[in-house]
Amino acid sequence: MDEQRHETTALLGPAHPLLSDKEHECLSSYVRKCDRRLMFYLCMGYATDSLNKMALSNAKIAGLTSDLNLRGTDINWALGAYYLGCFVFQLPSNLILKKVRPTYWLSGSIFCWSLVTILTAFVTSARQLIWCRFVFGAVQAGYLTGSIYYISFWYPRHMVRRRMGFFFASAGLGGICVGPLCSVLTSMDSKWLPWQRIFVVIGAISLLWSLLGPFVLADYPDTASFLSSDEQQLILKIMEHQNTVASTQQVRFVQVKMALLDFKVWLWTAIDFCANAATQVNGMFGPSIIESHGYSPQTAQALTALTNFMAFSGMASIAYTARILRGSSTAIALSNILTICGFLLALCSSNPSVHILALFVFSFASPQPAAHGPAWQMCNLQGNTKPAMAAAMASAFGGLGPLATAFVYRDEDRPQYTRGHLVCLLMTVACFVVTLVLRRVLAKENRRRDLNCGDLEGMSDEQVQDLVDNHPHFRYRL
Repeated sequence: MDEQRHETTALLGPAHPLLSDKEHECLSSYVRKCDRRLMFYLCMGYATDSLNKMALSNAKIAGLTSDLNLRGTDINWALGAYYLGCFVFQLPSNLILKKVRPTYWLSGSIFCWSLVTILTAFVTSARQLIWCRFVFGAVQAGYLTGSIYYISFWYPRHMVRRRMGFFFASAGLGGICVGPLCSVLTSMDSKWLPWQRIFVVIGAISLLWSLLGPFVLADYPDTASFLSSDEQQLILKIMEHQNTVASTQQVRFVQVKMALLDFKVWLWTAIDFCANAATQVNGMFGPSIIESHGYSPQTAQALTALTNFMAFSGMASIAYTARILRGSSTAIALSNILTICGFLLALCSSNPSVHILALFVFSFASPQPAAHGPAWQMCNLQGNTKPAMAAAMASAFGGLGPLATAFVYRDEDRPQYTRGHLVCLLMTVACFVVTLVLRRVLAKENRRRDLNCGDLEGMSDEQVQDLVDNHPHFRYRL
């Protein structure tokens, strides 16, 4: 408790009054309530998102390809269409969140993608399948960036990274469930085809979860009925110091411009782009890679529970690895090295057992940079509009990474998938390099501000507020 108190006080900054014992108890109570209510809903929502995304890769080996007479790169276009839909609708999503109640926006996103998944069960051609996946990506686009932004204005800055870790880990939890679930659905007898059952059941699960959103979520800390007045006042005091009180601020287009012109935001976006390319290999092609080594579709689906457990373990560890390694950048670099080892293992051997082992290795390590990156970014951005815009940029352009992955893992390359593994290896190396560059940039800027704190004299309150993370007293976390 004393360690947490020291960290909280230190991170609030010297200009902020020290928190009393009563205020620390109040803050602990506030965090517990938010974790049990808001974070639980967001995490389970993201788990259902993972179920819906992985439905296609499991439906592919459950007869979808033959029943729809898919040829050539049809399935690759279907996989890639999702990321195109995300890209087109990602950038405006967080700005729309400022105009729409977060409660309805987040739960509404889950409701819409659930309907699209259910309707996918009734497609009759490759074109219809591709359009369904595009629309799925479009309606899902607002959930990831919306949740990241939502977390940032509910939690103090130093608490965001751990919550991001739990949030991204929940995708692995969905992955653990999707394989065995699809294996059971594929083995069942009903009037629907096996792949149709997969889409209908998974869509129904997430649709039911979406209906709880309006009753569980709250829009902002200062309007949440489940918080006491003392808790509301305390969190407002902390958030005002951080300049992240979302309920009282409007869209600031000057901050939109700052996000677009800030090269550090683009470096975070590059990290997200490169990291996501390798992250999605297991989700999009894990069942196909396992099946290509002689396993039945049901067995391959069931075995993906193990690879997704590895992904879940890697995601769940990010809040702790960053703390142990004293920074997100070091944690990203370490996970990049492990991912590189996994792809090299797959490229240097033709042994099926070694290939499965390699899948386990990069399934564990590759998702970590994709989770560390947004958490690292949100810890280093202030203001109301700039974090929202930056998160949308990273998620939109970063989401194009898996688009490349969707087209380099082709059935004609089975079972080695040399081209796909090589491309993802190179993307991981690029992620490693960009991470080191960004760390150096942030450290250099911190040293510059230590030597010259800057002068705010003559600036209006609004101008000071729009300095956000360019404020001379702000220090970047490495």
